Amino acid sequence: MKLSMRQPTKRMIAKLRECHEKELASGEKVPCLPDEMKSSLAGLYKRGLIETRMEIINNKKQLCLYVSEAGKNLIKQLENSTPAPNK
Repeated sequence: MKLSMRQPTKRMIAKLRECHEKELASGEKVPCLPDEMKSSLAGLYKRGLIETRMEIINNKKQLCLYVSEAGKNLIKQLENSTPAPNK
């Protein structure tokens, strides 16, 4: 599959951050599920910002999503380029 080089939308970035924060909050790799990503799933996948794996959760095989290294790098890059809010 050819990866898209277009910039992700604000909604995609928000969903990517939510998924990454979920992973960080748990202290281990906790996956996001497709219903949490809603309409951003295809766009994030095409850009290589998320990885997918089939895993068994509650005795059911489900598609699980993880933020890829490229996704983590994008989040870090955005955080570094965003100016701090004025207080």
